[in-house]
Amino acid sequence: MRNIANIKPSTILVSLMHNAKLSNAVSRTALRDAENQWCKHITKPRCNRDQQVLLDVADQLRLIIVQVSQRRCRINPPQWPALVRLEADLRAAYLANINLEPLLATVAANSDHSEVA
Repeated sequence: MRNIANIKPSTILVSLMHNAKLSNAVSRTALRDAENQWCKHITKPRCNRDQQVLLDVADQLRLIIVQVSQRRCRINPPQWPALVRLEADLRAAYLANINLEPLLATVAANSDHSEVA
């Protein structure tokens, strides 16, 4: 079993944006909206994140999956497993309340917080 906490939805979404070659405008818009929502989500500090965004992004991906399944849209075949897996992983992360891609606090090398006693 894979460790869901280690997935990087931002990387997968960017890869899908460049390589999926979706034939339907609705699906392309859904993928773009999912990527935009995810980018906004991961720029927020952990305490300000709303886990509902995981479901919102998963719903956008589900729209694409349904369109491809109903043959209303075509997708580059090697990208299909990544799309389906990402949608399932986002839903699983929501259910397990896992914070994906945590925003790490950056501390400058010469700041007061980085001094060693």
